[in-house]
Amino acid sequence: MSPAASRKDGRKGADRTAQSIALGLLALTMVLLASNRVRIDLVGLLVLVLAGLSGLVPASRLYAGFSSEAVVLIGAMLAVGEGLRRSGVTDALARWLEGLGRRRPHLLRLALLALPPLPSAFISDVGLMAILLPTAMRLREGLDLPPGRTLMPLAIAIALGGLLTMVGSAGNILANAALGAAGLPQIGLFAITPLGLLLTILGLGFLLLAGQRWLPAGATGEFVSDYGAVKEFLSEIRVLPGSPLAGRPLAAVPYFRQHHVTIVRILRGDHAVVAPGGDTVLQAGDRLLVHGSRETVLTLTDSQGLEAVRDRDPATRRLREGEAQVVEAVVPSGSRLTGRTLRAFDFRTRYGATVLAIYRQGSTLTRTLGDIRLQAGDILLLEGPPAAIRRLDLERVLVVLGPAPHAEAVPAWKGGLAVALLAVLLGAAAAGLLPVTLAATLVVTGMVLAGIVSLGQIYRAVDWRILLLVGGLTPLGTALVDSGLTARAVHALVAALSPYGPLAVTAAFFWLAALLTQVISNVATALVLSPVAIGVARLNHWSPDPLLMAMVVALSAAPLTPLANKVFLMTMTPGGYRYADYLRVGLPLTLLVFAASLWLIPVFFPFSAA
Repeated sequence: MSPAASRKDGRKGADRTAQSIALGLLALTMVLLASNRVRIDLVGLLVLVLAGLSGLVPASRLYAGFSSEAVVLIGAMLAVGEGLRRSGVTDALARWLEGLGRRRPHLLRLALLALPPLPSAFISDVGLMAILLPTAMRLREGLDLPPGRTLMPLAIAIALGGLLTMVGSAGNILANAALGAAGLPQIGLFAITPLGLLLTILGLGFLLLAGQRWLPAGATGEFVSDYGAVKEFLSEIRVLPGSPLAGRPLAAVPYFRQHHVTIVRILRGDHAVVAPGGDTVLQAGDRLLVHGSRETVLTLTDSQGLEAVRDRDPATRRLREGEAQVVEAVVPSGSRLTGRTLRAFDFRTRYGATVLAIYRQGSTLTRTLGDIRLQAGDILLLEGPPAAIRRLDLERVLVVLGPAPHAEAVPAWKGGLAVALLAVLLGAAAAGLLPVTLAATLVVTGMVLAGIVSLGQIYRAVDWRILLLVGGLTPLGTALVDSGLTARAVHALVAALSPYGPLAVTAAFFWLAALLTQVISNVATALVLSPVAIGVARLNHWSPDPLLMAMVVALSAAPLTPLANKVFLMTMTPGGYRYADYLRVGLPLTLLVFAASLWLIPVFFPFSAA
């Protein structure tokens, strides 16, 4: 064998090895994301490390994803959303919807569908749902508007709003970034708007007219109810002089935890209410408000130097009714609580609030609450002072569903200025005067300089897990391209579908994206499919825009399971939904959007390359 032939065989062997490693890394990524048991940011970091250690991606390109336009733009738009919330714009929308529901309830269902897509075009879906979910839940009282009939349509309306601009969702941003990385012209900020508007109107019309038939009639959202499900388990006990518990910190008293009794509050003296943490030292004379079965509490009083308090004095009533608030709150996607236990998070010490019950998919949990690993969509029944409840809501650790925590008044000029900044600078970006990334960064900078939002609030609002996932998975996309796997997928698709025309290929990309986003995130789906779409278009001498549009539409308009979008997970438990309910509504909606997309996408994004 000649040296040239030997070198050629060696290169083929190296290519096959690289392809095998890249394929294994892709499979591992999909399994980890589909399992929903590993944090997405950890998945991103793991993929990055393995891509580097395996030699698939050189060190000089390994961290390119963190400086990419996509990461900067996603982070900037999350910050813009926080600025709009802090300026009072989104709260004003929520108040207007609530007022409309009281004045003209017959128009409320239409308003809940028609209005959310507009802000969703510019701010995070999860952030917007965190504003509107409590509003929808409060409107169930006194109106014939059960959450089961409103929350899923609201979530779908928010998801569809992502189709109105090219910064409306992470999938849109990543598709555009892939075009830029391939040296191709990017899709304009509002170029998607005509297509997105028509598909959004179609989807909302379906939900308003036909979709209601498939919504579960029994999903009324009656879950933990404020205080009702647990108030019978609240008792008061006093620490007697000589009790073996006096003088000991709660962390050194495992007896309560062992018997599934939670100390909700400690009343010390006439007025002092102590939020008990692990370092709180019990004292003789303390009055404890505890949560647990009455039989267990009586057993404790007999053996631990405690006595039950039967005649509650005015100070104790203030403890139960005036100085503590009991509310329901949902764990949003991206919360720091997701995937963690209350005990590991040190929830009570951090926030001075106590979880009395957890409601998850039809079951109310009241025992060993500190050791339950929380999931997005869990509903917690909380007890705590109003300041603690407000802090939890403001920091988006939880989304309060009950009476809204007292909010500070926001001057009207802040909202007006925030909207003006967004309109002027995004208009400049749409006109080509500024890159959209710079425009978004200028909006954030202007909001900070005007005092609308602080840098600290932005840091807390940005979902760093998504940015780590995008930055970490970028080397996987690089490895798939460099190893030749993307090229093989491109040639296979071209050979199988190109003879049937561009619409067949468009349909394939729609359903690939629609199905993959149910299993892995929309971020991972966009990162994997975008280079393939661009490669298929190049081989066929088509514009890649229609194929990318099919992917983008599917990422926002295929609610086949609650995993398709984080906002669906947030509504699952409050709406009383099951997995089958999403398929019952989502499948006909997806089919309708698919049929319309095959007709409309070539109209607005022709296949002929410019």
